[in-house]
Amino acid sequence: MSDATQAPATPPTPRTGHSLASHLVPLRKNWGWLMGAGIILVLLGIFGLVAANLFTVVSVLSFGAMMLIAGGVLIADAFRREGWKSRVAVLVIGALYIATGALVLYNPLQAVVALTILCAAMLVATGALRIVMAFQMRELVVWGWVLASGILSLLLGIFIMVQLPQAATWVLGTFLAIELIFQGWTYIFVARAIRSTFDGVHPKPAA
Repeated sequence: MSDATQAPATPPTPRTGHSLASHLVPLRKNWGWLMGAGIILVLLGIFGLVAANLFTVVSVLSFGAMMLIAGGVLIADAFRREGWKSRVAVLVIGALYIATGALVLYNPLQAVVALTILCAAMLVATGALRIVMAFQMRELVVWGWVLASGILSLLLGIFIMVQLPQAATWVLGTFLAIELIFQGWTYIFVARAIRSTFDGVHPKPAA
């Protein structure tokens, strides 16, 4: 069959649906709110570093409240399940959540010490695992960074354990403050990136 008798090529069907640009339009229009939220989080985190004791109490009370709410949600969900075995299991878990939250709110000072010990144990365990992983991946370039991260986590966990119970007054608050600072900087960088590379409809041309 000659080329002249071949059927004309079918034009490509335009793609439908939402593009990435269409999803970024609301972000571009509200980049200022994202930037403002990031700045507030950074300032709040800096305040938390100064007032670590206050942030420690706030973090523990927030943990207790979240446990109570989670327990209530689980218990409500249990009554929607079919089968008594599944329902009893969820009810038990929900009751444990509520009991834990109630104990935390009833005696937040003891809860602070218990959560600090848990954080220290997690840091020690995480550091030890990272050290083991680092020696297992020595053929990779990044193994040294993994090793350094593991050593730092291990030393920080040991330091917190040695400083107990005094460390309980600042550890949780400091961790919360650092998390707020990192979260705030993330918002700020995202807002700057959206504003500088996207005009709300099309990507901005490179300079």
